[in-house]
Amino acid sequence: METAEIIAVSAVVLLISLELLCLFLCSKLKCRSYPLWVIVPVHTMDSDLSQRLDYIGAMIEDGSTLIGNILLMNMNADEKQLRLCREFCSRYHAAEIILPEDIERSVKNYLHFQSNYDII
Repeated sequence: METAEIIAVSAVVLLISLELLCLFLCSKLKCRSYPLWVIVPVHTMDSDLSQRLDYIGAMIEDGSTLIGNILLMNMNADEKQLRLCREFCSRYHAAEIILPEDIERSVKNYLHFQSNYDII
């Protein structure tokens, strides 16, 4: 083999090796998923709340997404909507009903829990 052929073959082998390394390494890194926060505003004008909650529940159950917390934000909800939210919270422990002014407290509690969890 001539020098040019050896260099070309070496370059191709190096590129293939890098591609395979990236294929396996990068795919593992991309599979890291971080929990999502879902904030659902609940107000009297929302006639589709039941369908919205069913959709979120279906996504959790089929594992199509990793939802870490579901905040059902009570923005003047009626009693029927609050009952739907309470039923949803009893089925999915990641859900909670909050008021708009409580969102900061909820996020701080979650971040505090995560920082303690990461240390352990």
